[in-house]
Amino acid sequence: MWSKSESRLRAIPIAAMLIAGSAQAETVTGKINGHGCAHGGHTCPADKLDPHLRFEPDFVLQQGSGEYVFLSNVPRDTKVRYVLEEARAKGEINPRYNTMVVEELAVKKGDSFKTVWTQAAQREAFGYIYGDGWFQFSGEMP
Repeated sequence: MWSKSESRLRAIPIAAMLIAGSAQAETVTGKINGHGCAHGGHTCPADKLDPHLRFEPDFVLQQGSGEYVFLSNVPRDTKVRYVLEEARAKGEINPRYNTMVVEELAVKKGDSFKTVWTQAAQREAFGYIYGDGWFQFSGEMP
């Protein structure tokens, strides 16, 4: 039986290995698809008005080969907005969990990709909302 200190000491190297060696910067191009459908090997919803969208718990970026990656920090509403569209995500992939921490998400418009979401813009919006924006109320009305 291990003592608490022994189990803590054994956990540190494992955590360090996960943090240090599991992520790699990459760019992935594919279509945004419902996870259940991607896992089942097909594309859905049928179109952007398909009621099936409501029942998909998450959406993934699926490559032509069928492989897919979860866009872990991109809001669900952003993924739904661009479902079935060709997209490109840049970020760090954790191959163990098949997830990407996205720095930038771009969607194909015509012959080029247009950036529709960035981690930096999300942070800036949160800073405004939770810092000096909407949730600041001193109790006095202007």
